[in-house]
Amino acid sequence: MLGAYHPVVADNVARLRRISGLDEVSFHMSGTEAVMQAVRLARYHTRRSHVVRFCGAYHGWWGDVQPGVGNPMPADSTYTLKDMDNMSLRVLARRRDIACVLVNPLQALHPNAGAPGDSTLVDSSRHAHFDREEYAAWLRRLRDVCTERGIPLIFDEVFVGFRLAPGGAQEYFGVRADMVTYGKTLGGGLPVGVLCGKAALMKRFQQDRPADICFARGTFNSHPYVMGAMNEFLRRLERSPGIYGLYDNLDAIWNGRAAWLNQRLSDAGLPMQVRNLSTIWTVCYTRPSRYNWMLQFYLRAQGLSLSWVGTGRFIFSLNYTDADFEVVAERILAGAQAMEMDGWWWQGPQLTNRAIKRRITREMLRARLGRPPVSAAPPSPSEAPAVPRG
Repeated sequence: MLGAYHPVVADNVARLRRISGLDEVSFHMSGTEAVMQAVRLARYHTRRSHVVRFCGAYHGWWGDVQPGVGNPMPADSTYTLKDMDNMSLRVLARRRDIACVLVNPLQALHPNAGAPGDSTLVDSSRHAHFDREEYAAWLRRLRDVCTERGIPLIFDEVFVGFRLAPGGAQEYFGVRADMVTYGKTLGGGLPVGVLCGKAALMKRFQQDRPADICFARGTFNSHPYVMGAMNEFLRRLERSPGIYGLYDNLDAIWNGRAAWLNQRLSDAGLPMQVRNLSTIWTVCYTRPSRYNWMLQFYLRAQGLSLSWVGTGRFIFSLNYTDADFEVVAERILAGAQAMEMDGWWWQGPQLTNRAIKRRITREMLRARLGRPPVSAAPPSPSEAPAVPRG
């Protein structure tokens, strides 16, 4: 922000230092910018070039953390390693060019797989599973290797924010990072990115070479409107018994709700189950189909709007009561039942996930070669085999 800072900025910094357990704070305009600054500072202080990310993890849209589809340039300074894998730890222990390791705690729900967007639901092969202790053990091993090799460990909590615990993923998994990034949750939905880090990593100049700087700026960083909204959020997070109480037995509550809904889906003979990381849920489909992505439209007809990811994810507010959840669950069931009645989850002896992938590959090749598409409409319910209903 051009001009003097509002005094509320200092209060926000103090509160973020307490929450993160880290020394210094910088403000940015988005989560992507916060991650960019974290990586830039890590490279600056380690004098190393390469960033490590794990398969499927999202860290913003900028080039070095988004290799592959969507990036017109090769990410030549990025290593993408397998999550929760011993070989990845060996790479970290041996290479001398690694500037930092990025971890998105959301990947605990689906290691080595991307977000459950509609493009991943063209068949039913996607799986998810969350084991808190298993992932915490992995993070501890990762922490040990990074400490031994002098590699900054960065937790990208832009997505999970404060859903897991008041102190975020660091508190939830019991592992401390060297830097942590947060996003719009802190601003009550207003655009903001925050980087918290150890003092040695947050310094933007060399003590013995003052002209050797690590440049970062933004016209709207620390915008007064955003800082005011952030201060309200942080005050409530730290002081409000009603807010703080939402974290009591959070896992038990939401694991129980997921189990209850899964039983209802199974009893109704519907080909879907949910898996959850606290209030973040993903949908898994148990019958081969290339039309799973259509569930979002049936849910919309029931008054449920899903996140931008599409049909593969549900995101709940922490303050849902049992009555609130039951209303949503009934609508999920009604939408899924309507979709099955319309024949989109039909069954056939030759319908397998492998067959679906092969057909889609052929269709893509035909499109690439300029040939007319092949109809992929499902048979009518009268043509499809009857589906047993519970």
